[in-house]
Amino acid sequence: MASRSTRKTPAVTRQRKDSANRDETVAEVSTLVTDGLLKSDKLRELIHQTVTNAIETKLESLIDRLDTQKARLFELEQQLEHKEQEIRYLAGQVQGACGNLAEQKIVLNDLEQYSRRTNIRISEIAETPEEKTDETVRKLLDEKLGITIAEEAIDRSHRVGKPGQDGRGHGAILVKFASTRTKVAVMKARRQLKGTSVVIRKDLTAENMKLLNGTRRHEKVKSCWTIDGRIIAMVTDTNGIERKVNIRRHRDIDHL
Repeated sequence: MASRSTRKTPAVTRQRKDSANRDETVAEVSTLVTDGLLKSDKLRELIHQTVTNAIETKLESLIDRLDTQKARLFELEQQLEHKEQEIRYLAGQVQGACGNLAEQKIVLNDLEQYSRRTNIRISEIAETPEEKTDETVRKLLDEKLGITIAEEAIDRSHRVGKPGQDGRGHGAILVKFASTRTKVAVMKARRQLKGTSVVIRKDLTAENMKLLNGTRRHEKVKSCWTIDGRIIAMVTDTNGIERKVNIRRHRDIDHL
């Protein structure tokens, strides 16, 4: 069998040459047009203006957004300042209320102490079954202090508190005298109980008792006592000078 010839025909060869020539022509034309356009001042001006306008438009958009954010930030700062003013005002109100409350507590404590101005407490008196505390008190005053009082000199009396946990000791007797004069006489004579287990004290409020105990424990306090429920401390300063200080609140102790 005879083989086919692989030899190209003249027509095919011409077609390929024509195609190559066209491609070369297009490339040359494209180069000429591009070079011509780039050399054109108007085109460069147009390109420059177009790019500039695009950049300016973008910048304007960014500036508008920035201005909006600045306005929002200013609004938030104003709101924050307003809230801070409210907080300062409320803090002042709270501080004032706390100060008023503290002063009211002092006033109430003073009133309660005043209501006890004729009271005393007698500790370590043996308790007997079905005792009558008025008679027990009158007997103690007569036998130990040499003070004789009438039945009506005692407004009322009763046991308070509980005996010690070990079963020893006795609840104190709270006595309310009919007059301050009787109370003062008893307090002056109570030193005669020295050497016995019986103790006579003023009837202080719970708050004043805390203040008295706190004052006694302070290192600068040489001695302390009460006058009509008011606590007086004898304080020794660092220079050795002694002075009297009225104690009405716990911060008075801290400032000794």
